[in-house]
This record gives sequence, structure tokens and C-alpha cells, in this order.
Amino acid sequence: MTNVPVIVGVGQVANKQDDRIVHPVALLEAASRLAFDDAGADLAPHVRAVYSAPLSVFSEEHGGAMVAARLGLADGPRVQSNYSGAGAQRLLADACTEIAAGRVDAALLVGGVADASVRRAREGGHDAPAPPTSMWSQGSSGTGQLERVLRGREWPFSAEQGSGAGMPSALFAIIESAMADEAGRTPDEHRQFLGELLAPFTDVAATRPDVAWFPRSRSAAEIATVSADNRFVAEPYTKLMCSFPTVDLAAAIAVVSSELADRLGIAADRRVHPLALTLGRDIGPASVRPEIGRSRGLTWTVERALEAAALAPDEIEAFDLYSCFPSAVQLGMTAFGIDAGDRRPRTLTGGLPYFGGPGAAYTFHGIASMVERCRTNGGRVGAVVGVGGAADDFSVGLYAADYSGGPHVIETEPSIPDDTPVPVTRTGDGVGVVVAATVLHERDAGPVAAPVIARLPDGTRIGARALDPGLPATLSGRQIVGHEVQITSVDDKAFYEPTAAL
Repeated sequence: MTNVPVIVGVGQVANKQDDRIVHPVALLEAASRLAFDDAGADLAPHVRAVYSAPLSVFSEEHGGAMVAARLGLADGPRVQSNYSGAGAQRLLADACTEIAAGRVDAALLVGGVADASVRRAREGGHDAPAPPTSMWSQGSSGTGQLERVLRGREWPFSAEQGSGAGMPSALFAIIESAMADEAGRTPDEHRQFLGELLAPFTDVAATRPDVAWFPRSRSAAEIATVSADNRFVAEPYTKLMCSFPTVDLAAAIAVVSSELADRLGIAADRRVHPLALTLGRDIGPASVRPEIGRSRGLTWTVERALEAAALAPDEIEAFDLYSCFPSAVQLGMTAFGIDAGDRRPRTLTGGLPYFGGPGAAYTFHGIASMVERCRTNGGRVGAVVGVGGAADDFSVGLYAADYSGGPHVIETEPSIPDDTPVPVTRTGDGVGVVVAATVLHERDAGPVAAPVIARLPDGTRIGARALDPGLPATLSGRQIVGHEVQITSVDDKAFYEPTAAL
């Protein structure tokens, strides 16, 4: 089979110069040139297809088309993903499909942001080189953000929306609260657990000073302890547990047919095969899933990848699990059956809080780092997980340098498990039991909101906001999951107050 897709070049760049302001496409171009050099062959004349992550949710600029023009690439497909952490591997699946079908010989995949440059420009009183990546980067605001994120997907009213948990940190913290409740940990115990979970990520980041935004090891206590420099964002998450979006980072991946790799004389030790690329979605956001702290969609996506490659979970040598927030890491661990004592790497970059969170492009860095590892790990298989949306959009990739000749399994459309959604109501009145919750903090104001998702007596779920403006401060640091609350609806919104002292 001559059209087997194979990754032959990767590149990663960071602009950490305090006095340098760049447009993100300059970073994409630099990463692309590194990827071409990494292949050890003249790839540019053969690349027609360019796939890219969006540069911003506020802009229609097409990063792939712009970098293709800078590189002088031949005309061909220019494909851009939706704004999702799963988008990078979805693009890779598309590229591999085109190569396997013989429609293109070589493709370039790129993604990156220059939000640190946006900040530098603003602080210096200059015009920003490009729009910031998202509304949660530097307090950005703009129009069309939701439409860009969804890109044709329907997203009906959710309990998260009704509770006021709209930002990514709040969505993932809601999931985290259910995980803590299932584990039986107090808020302090669970925060310490999360510090222990993430401390090894910082050790990995410390080994990547050329590209990682915060290349220093941190202790579990430093990550978990609330302080002036490590404030709460969405409980139990401290600042050091959250993706850091204000970075200048980009990555590029060059993938070609095996026939072209042979023709160009690309060395065998440069080649890494995507053995399986599977895509999935959940039945909806966490509030409609039977278990808020688990994802059947991600587990099913992992199962299909392992089945396609005829592998057991313990045959995976290393992982790069999506890590925008700790609950994303744990969803990936659960899907692969990784327990807390497992010594295999869970990140190869350092993760989004420490390596950096470049918008929808992070997983390109995960893939690039996995390619680097596969070239030196004796032919063993590595896994990369992408998570996006409301923690309901997934991609799983299995990679290895060795290729036995079996078919690559590439999915270009996501699969959704046949689960029955838990019904959600916008309004209701009566006593409910809290099944998930968080307390949201602002930099200077402290606790400002306390979203909850509660189960009503008929089994439906409802998202509610604190009725008393002072309640978030009262609930901060407390365990509210499992407690009863009185739900009251006013003007199409649901509010709550505890039925007893906490």
C-alpha cells in the first residue's frame, strides 16, 4: 500500500522575548520551516493541502492560507477546524484520509497563537498584531465567538448555562466537583490530590525550556495552596491548575504518503505512523450525562482506537492527555484505565497550565512531542487525547514509528454513544439535591458566583445561581455536593439557597 500516511516532520516554536511583538502567522511560518527541515527532504514543492487551527474566535483570518502564501506552496485545499482542543487530530484525520485516497501526496498542519504579543502590544500602547484568541484570554470581548466555537453544531440550553457556569474553567470545575464527591474527598483533600496529579506535569515542562512557557518544577503544595500569587479561579482550581492562554506558541506537522517518503529518501528514523485516529462526542455537556464526572464519549473513542490497533491499554508507552484543567486529565485517565500509581508519562509537553495553552492549537504540540518520543522509544505506541467544547468533543490518536503493514484506521466523523440524556429543565421550584457545583472568583473581588447543578425529585437536573449575593463567599472552601437546596425560579432563571446551614 503506497498511500499509507506517515508523519515525517514536526516543528515547535515559542516567542518568549519580552520586546518582540509578532503576528501568529509569523510563528506558524517558523514552525512550518522547522517541520520541513525536520523531515530532511525538500517537502515544500510537494505540499498542496494545508490544515490549520483557527487563529482566533474573533477573526475570519485563515492561518493555513496565510502561511501557505508565505511559504509559496502550490494551490490546494485550505481547511480550518472549529475552535476545539479535539480539532488538531480531526484535521490530521482529514489529511491522512486525503493522502490514503491518493488525492494529495503531502499535507502541512499548523496551529498557533500570539496572545503574549497581544498583551505586549497593549501594555506598550500599540495596536495588537491580531485579535486575541478567545474571550477568556486577557479579558477579551467580541462578537461571533459562540458561532465560531460551535461551527455548525447545535448546543441547546444546558444546566451549566442556567447556573452561570459559562467559562471553560467553570465548566471543568463543575465536572471536578462530581469527581471529588465520588472519591469521597473534602475540598482541601481534593485540592491536594490535584496538586499531586499536576506536579509531574511541571517536571516535564522544566525539560522543555525552549518552548514551555513556565519551564520550572513545582511541588504539589505550591500548586494546591491558595495564595496571593495562586488565587482561586473556579474552586477547587487555583490559577496554577488552569490553562495559561497568554502565550506565543505554534506547531507544525508534515505528513506525506509512504510512496513520496520513499521517493524523497526520507530516513526511516524520521517516520512516525498514525496507527489510529478516532473521533467522538458525548451526548451533550456533563449535566446531561448519566455520571457528571465521567465521559462515555471519550471512553468509547479510546476503545475504538485501541480495538483498531489491536492494543490493550497497558501496551501504550506514553500519553499526552489534554490538560486544560485537571478534570480533563482525569477523564483521559479513566478512559485508558490509568490509575494514580501508574508511572507512564501523562504529558510530553508539560500540559496547558505550564507548557502553555495556545488556543485550539495545543494538541498539535502534543502530536509533535509524541512524534519526537516515538522516534526514540523502540517502536512502542503513544497516545494523544484532545478534548474540546463543553468537555464533550474528543479525538484520540495512537502513534508508533514501527508499522506492521496493517491498515491505518482513520475516522473523519465523530461517533456518539447511544446513551440516554438526563432531562434538564430551565426553571423549577422545590427542593433539589446538588450533584455538581463550584465557586467562581474574580482577581480582586474574590468569590462572586456559586453555580450549582441540582437534581429535582422527578430526576431532572437544573442549573441554578445563588439567590443571596453573599452566598458565594459563604460557600467558598465548603463541600456543597450532596446537600439540599431550595430552588426558586424568577424571570426564566433558577436560583437557590441552602435548606440548612452548611
